[in-house]
Amino acid sequence: MGWLWGSSGSSSSGNDKDKAPDSKKPISNLDPSLDDYFKSSTPKDDKPTVPPPAEEPLPELKVVDWSKKLEDQQQDDSEPPPPHSLSAYGDRYQEYWATYRGPRGIRADGPEAQMREIVEGMKQKRFLIGNAARENCSFEEEAMFDCYKNGSWWQTLMMCRAESQRFGKCQEQQKEFLKALGYLSEPGRDPVVEERIQMHADKLFRQQLAQDDATIAALKSGQNIGEAVAKIKAQQASENPAPIQKDT
Repeated sequence: MGWLWGSSGSSSSGNDKDKAPDSKKPISNLDPSLDDYFKSSTPKDDKPTVPPPAEEPLPELKVVDWSKKLEDQQQDDSEPPPPHSLSAYGDRYQEYWATYRGPRGIRADGPEAQMREIVEGMKQKRFLIGNAARENCSFEEEAMFDCYKNGSWWQTLMMCRAESQRFGKCQEQQKEFLKALGYLSEPGRDPVVEERIQMHADKLFRQQLAQDDATIAALKSGQNIGEAVAKIKAQQASENPAPIQKDT
């Protein structure tokens, strides 16, 4: 098999002596045609193929219980315990602890906070007086809504002006009577007294309304206005008004 190792004989041995063997090329002694075959059949990329990494499973989604978190947050943000809870007497003197502001009993609020508290109290009082006046004018309010619902075509065209004006006048005068009689003027007063003041204010308004109606009727009929009003006042004086007693 001399063709595998090139030309044999003395000629080849002479050439081998002149050329040093190439240690970096182990197939340097092969036939050139065979060397070309090996080069053409060998893949160019000698790097080993790495298998693709295995797919990792997706992380599981955790369901968050927001209601529980909200309850925990509400517990954290809850109001501190009342001052009397630290007292050795328990709930015995809780009304005194409720107004306790410090070692000397001085309020820590500034003038702006105190003024804001006064304004809020005035707004609350005005609101309660308005509610009481509206309760006393329930008949006028009912007549106004009845006019809107079952009124004639002329009343509908005029937007029930007479009934609306009567209801508005009732509210304004009831408020004036309530303020003049001292409604809600004393904090902590018995609610029974406040209710009697409200009833008396309504009675004064009804008396004034009767006098106004008598005056209008006298003008229409041509009668003496003074006599008509005096007659109405005599009838009102015969009625015994409920006295208003204030707590001392």
